[in-house]
Amino acid sequence: MNRKTHTTQQGVASKKLVAVLAAVGVMTTAAFAADLNLSKYVKLTGGSALGDATATGINATAIGNKAAANGQGAYAAGANSTATGNAALSSGSYSNANGTAAAAFGNWAQATANQTTAVGQHAKATNSSATAVGSASNASGISSAAFGTAATASGAVSTALGQGAIASGANSTATGTKARAAGLASVANGSGALASGNYAVATGSASQATGAASVAAGLQSKATGGQAVAIGRNAQASEENSVALGSNSTTAAAVGTNSATVNGVSYGGFAGTNPVATVSVGSSGSERTVTNVAAGRITADSTDAINGSQLYQVANGLQQQIINNNGDINGLKERVDDMDKDLRAGIAGATAMAFLQRPNEAGKSQVSAAVGGYRGQQAVAVGYARNSDNNKWSIKTGVGVDTQKHVNWGGSVGYQW
Repeated sequence: MNRKTHTTQQGVASKKLVAVLAAVGVMTTAAFAADLNLSKYVKLTGGSALGDATATGINATAIGNKAAANGQGAYAAGANSTATGNAALSSGSYSNANGTAAAAFGNWAQATANQTTAVGQHAKATNSSATAVGSASNASGISSAAFGTAATASGAVSTALGQGAIASGANSTATGTKARAAGLASVANGSGALASGNYAVATGSASQATGAASVAAGLQSKATGGQAVAIGRNAQASEENSVALGSNSTTAAAVGTNSATVNGVSYGGFAGTNPVATVSVGSSGSERTVTNVAAGRITADSTDAINGSQLYQVANGLQQQIINNNGDINGLKERVDDMDKDLRAGIAGATAMAFLQRPNEAGKSQVSAAVGGYRGQQAVAVGYARNSDNNKWSIKTGVGVDTQKHVNWGGSVGYQW
């Protein structure tokens, strides 16, 4: 082997040695590099560098073309990678960790504030204590966290989890593909879910909670009124404080009722005549019954719901009263009928008595019988009559009986001149 070949092989071997020592954390120095004739490959300033790299700071390490580690314990690995700050760590081409304990992993990853972490190609964590994990993820809010491809957490202490998820409200949470939590302390959970109202909660694919403190739970559910609640697929609570329960249920403006007229009779004095909202369990044409409802209180000021058994008892009581009244009415009718018969029989008896005869001559006596009738009732009467010898005085008596077995009688005395 000639001298030139030996020298070349020695240089290559020495270069590999430096690389191995740097990789395992054994410090190399400028003097050691000079002794090995490697100064054209390694630039060292108080740390370890491999390749056309720069390491500045105690225990700093830079590996890769134009890699730069600036800070105590800083580590930069990858072409054009940069680690600036104590304990900063960057790994990947053009990765950038700029801040104390900042960490960037992945090509073009950016962790540019203290204690930030960016993992993934083009991932960005740009505010203190922010974490971005996933390709093109972005955590720009203080203490925010973005997990997933293109996930974005821009609100302070916000969390975005899922592809394209966005948490822009402070303390907000967006979970699911393209979920969006824009309101303060809002929560969006589900693919395409939207929580834009402050303190709003939307859970379910394509659910929307846009009213302040509103809740939408279920596929395509919508709570657009303030403090409204929509539960169920496509349930929609659009009025403030309203509640829509069940799939396709919808709400409408609450209507107060202070009186009612039924069959021409008006009723009033109702309690709860000024409702602030309504609860809906269905929609027009798709109504639902509400079952297993406990008996509500029945008082003048009660606003409890009344169940079927209570209405049954009321209706049954009314029915019984009607039956009793019918009995009383029927009894009264019978009595009236009886009285009518008695009256008609009495008229028949009077008619019979009126037709009793009396003698026409002085000193004569006469016995006679007569009959009478009136509207289906009959009577018979017998009588005695006499004229005095001088034909000045006369007497007449009679007795009758009718078809109601009533007896009537009468008598008279007369004087003529």
